[in-house]
Amino acid sequence: MEVTRIFDLLDRYAELCPGKTDAIAGKDGGNWMTFSTEQFIENSENISYGLMKLGVQKGDTIASITHNRPEWSYLDMGIQMIGAIHIPIYPTISDADYEYILKHAEVKYIFVAGEE
Repeated sequence: MEVTRIFDLLDRYAELCPGKTDAIAGKDGGNWMTFSTEQFIENSENISYGLMKLGVQKGDTIASITHNRPEWSYLDMGIQMIGAIHIPIYPTISDADYEYILKHAEVKYIFVAGEE
């Protein structure tokens, strides 16, 4: 398989390491959770399908405001799969920084993680 896009690495990884059960990991409530390569691919594809159903088009900008977590990776890959542009934003920046980034990046959609 030829890798020409970043998300092609998922299928390549599945090809090289079939059955890998801990391709990505993250904490949930203090407990480590692992996700297989197949789960990583499925979650990323499901996000891409959902974005298309929402009407997201190639070239649209989508921001995410979240700490590092597996869901960020799924979102990043899903966004790339449909040709949209991901604008990751760390949740601890100032209000002025949010305003600047969201305005200048012409963000059409925003994903926000957490309870805050």
